[in-house]
Amino acid sequence: MPSFWHALLVASVPIINGLTWWSLTRPATWRLSLQSWANGFAFAISLYYTFLFIPLLLPGLFAIVFFGWGLLPWAPALALASTLVLRRRLKLATGCANKRLPGFWRGATFACVLLIAASAPVWLTRSAMQMALSDEESTQRRALRLLRTIGDEDLILRECYGRTPTAANMDMFTLILGMGNRITPEKARELYYRVTGRPFNSVPAPPVRTGRGAWGELANWSWDRDQGGDRVGARVTGLYLESSRIDAVIQPEAATAYTEWTMVFRNDSPRQAEARAQIILPAGSVVSRLTLWINDEEREAAFGTRSQVRTAYERVAIRQRRDPVLVTTCGPDRILVQCFPVPPDGKTMKVRIGITSPMVLLDETNALLTWPHFAERNFTIRDVFRHSVWVESQGEITSKNGALAAEQPKPGVFALRGELTDSALSAHNIRITRDAGVREVWARDTFSSPTTVVCQKLVEVPTTPPQRVVLVIDASTGMEHVYPSVANCVRKMPEGIEIEVFIAGDTVTAVRPANIKTEADFRAKLAECISNIRAVGGQDNLPALEQAWDAAAEKTNSVVLWIHGPQPILLSSIEPLRQRYQRRAPGPVLLALQTESGPNRILEQLSDISSVKSVALFTSLPETLDRLLRSWQPNSRILVAQRTKVAEFPASATTNATSHIVRLWACDEVGRLISQRKTKEAAELAMLYQLVTRVTGAVVLETADQYKAHGLQPVDPATVPSIPEPSTYVLLGLGLAVLLANKRLRRAIAL
Repeated sequence: MPSFWHALLVASVPIINGLTWWSLTRPATWRLSLQSWANGFAFAISLYYTFLFIPLLLPGLFAIVFFGWGLLPWAPALALASTLVLRRRLKLATGCANKRLPGFWRGATFACVLLIAASAPVWLTRSAMQMALSDEESTQRRALRLLRTIGDEDLILRECYGRTPTAANMDMFTLILGMGNRITPEKARELYYRVTGRPFNSVPAPPVRTGRGAWGELANWSWDRDQGGDRVGARVTGLYLESSRIDAVIQPEAATAYTEWTMVFRNDSPRQAEARAQIILPAGSVVSRLTLWINDEEREAAFGTRSQVRTAYERVAIRQRRDPVLVTTCGPDRILVQCFPVPPDGKTMKVRIGITSPMVLLDETNALLTWPHFAERNFTIRDVFRHSVWVESQGEITSKNGALAAEQPKPGVFALRGELTDSALSAHNIRITRDAGVREVWARDTFSSPTTVVCQKLVEVPTTPPQRVVLVIDASTGMEHVYPSVANCVRKMPEGIEIEVFIAGDTVTAVRPANIKTEADFRAKLAECISNIRAVGGQDNLPALEQAWDAAAEKTNSVVLWIHGPQPILLSSIEPLRQRYQRRAPGPVLLALQTESGPNRILEQLSDISSVKSVALFTSLPETLDRLLRSWQPNSRILVAQRTKVAEFPASATTNATSHIVRLWACDEVGRLISQRKTKEAAELAMLYQLVTRVTGAVVLETADQYKAHGLQPVDPATVPSIPEPSTYVLLGLGLAVLLANKRLRRAIAL
C-alpha cells in the first residue's frame, strides 16, 4: 500500500461490507442513513483501487496459477462487486429500490476527500520533483523549498533505486497510469541529497515485497545499476559486512605504521553481488598490499596502471564472473575497493588491504595515528556490528577516551586491543610516545637494483603565514555543530591575515560586514554571522569555491580554507574551478577540511592538482583548527619527515627502520613525477614498489592465464609487507641473541 493511511482506507472496505451484511440479517439494528453513508464510503474506496488495478486484472488470472500472487489483483474488483450487491440489498430491504439511498453520495464524497488527503504527500512530492527538472533556477529553488517542507523522503529514496512495480509503499497511481516524466535514479539521488543533506546510500535500501511462491525470493533482491563501475552507488539488499579485523604495528622512532584491514563480506541474497566501498586512509597513507582468499588460499595482487587493472577487473569479474578484487585511488587519501562476485545464499568473500602510513607528529615526543574507515559503501553494517582492533608498538600508546584496553605482552612492547563501532572507528585515534632523540632512521631499499638506502630525517621547517585566508563554509544539514568552532577560529586568526568568508547555501553569500571601525570588531562580526548560519538540505559548494578562488588570487600566498560536510554529488560542473588551477598554476592553496566521514566528489575531481590538499580531522575540529592556526603564527615551525635516497648506510647511521619508509619515499617520488607530468615514469616507479597511487592500482585475479592475458604479474609473497605474529617477534629476538653470542664467541677465539 502507498501509505499507512491507504492501508486503513482499504481495510475499511471489508469491515464496512461485513457489518452491512450482518445488519441485513438483523432488521432491528437497521440505521438506514448510517448504512447508506458507509456503503457509499466503501463504494468510492473500492472503485478507486479497481481503477488502479485494471491493467493487472488479466495478468492476474495467470499469476494466480503460476506465480502465487493469489487474488490480490482482483481484490478491489471483487470488493466493488460485493459493495454494489450490498447496495442493491439495502435498497430492497428498505423499499428504496427505485430511490437513492440517503447519505450514499455523502459517504462517497467523504471517501474521496480522504483519498486525496492520503495521496497528497505523494502527489505534492511528485509535482515538486517534476519542478526540480526545470531549466529555470528560480523554479528549481521553489521545488527544493517545497520538498524540504512537505516532501516524502521515502518516496525520493525509492526513486534513487529506480522504479520497481512490486516495491512496498509505492505510488501505484503514478506507476500504473504513468503520470509525469520519469525521474532518473541519478536525478533522484541528487534531489535526495539536496533535500536531506545526506547521501542516498548512507541509509538502508527501501524494502521490497514481491509476493509468494516462485517470486518470493525477489524480496531480497535489488537491481545494482553500478556493478562494475567506478562509483559505490546504491545499497545492495542482502549484502553485509560479516566481520572486520584491523591489525597495526607501529615503529615510533620512524613515526610510521603498517595496518592490515581484513574484511569478510556475506551475501544473503539469491544472486551474486559486488561489494564496493570508498575508504578514507590516514593522512599521507598508501596501499602497499592487497590479498584475496580463493578456495581458502591467500592470493596476492598484481600492480599495474589504472586502466590496466580496471580492464582486467571488468573482464574477469563482470564478464567471466570469476573472483577478482580491485583497489584504486579516488581522491587524496581515499581508495575505492571492489570485489565480485560475493557468492549468494549466505556465502562469503574475504579480502585484506595493507596500508603504509606516516604518523602525524604532534611534537618531538608524541605522534598520532587515525584508523582507515568507510566513507561510503553499498553493503549494510548492522547496528550490533563491531570492528576488532589490535595495535602494537615499541613505545607507549594510549587510546582516545580509553576505548581500547591497554596491554604489555612483553617488556618494551605495548599494545591496545578492543572493539569499535563503525561510527567510533572514524572518530577514534591513538597517541604514541617516541624517543625525541631519534631524528634519523635508515632502511635498505631492496626494490631498486642495485640496492640503495633511504634516509628519513625529522626536521623543523619554518612556515609562511598566508596574506589572506578565504573561508568557504558549507551550509548543508549536519553542519550546525561546526559553526561555533569556525566562529572561534575567526576570532583567533593571527593578526595581519586578511579574512574573507563565503557561505555555500542555496545561493552564495559573501559575508562583508559594513561600518566596522576596528579589525577586532570586524572579526567579531564575522564570527557572529558564521554562528547564525542556517543549515538546510545539501548545498552545492562549487560556486562558492570559485568565488573564493577569485578572492584568494588577488593576493599572493593566499589560502582557501574549505570547511564542509560530505559532497556525494557534483551539483555543477567542476571545469571552471579546474580551469582556474590549470591556467594559473600553482594558484591559491585549497585546504579541504571535511567534518564528518562521507564521499567527496569535488576532491575526487581535483586529486591531480598539487595545490589542493586534504586536512585530516585528527582529534576534534577545535583542536584541528587550533593546530592549523598555530602553523600560521609568525616565526612558527612544524616538524616534518624528509626522505632521501643514498647509496649506502653512512657511518653515523644508528637506527634501522622497516621498509615502510622506503615505500613512503617512493610514494612521495611518484607524486613529484606526476606534478612534473611524467606519468609513465611515475607509474613504473609505483609498480616497482608495489603501491596504489593516482596512476596505478592493484587487482587480484583467479588464474595465471588471466594475469597473462592482461599483461600483469602477481607480486612475490616474499616481497609484500606483513604483520608478524607474536611468536615471530620471539623468534626474531632469539635469532638476534644467537647472532650476538656467535659474534662474541668468534672474538674470544680470535683473542
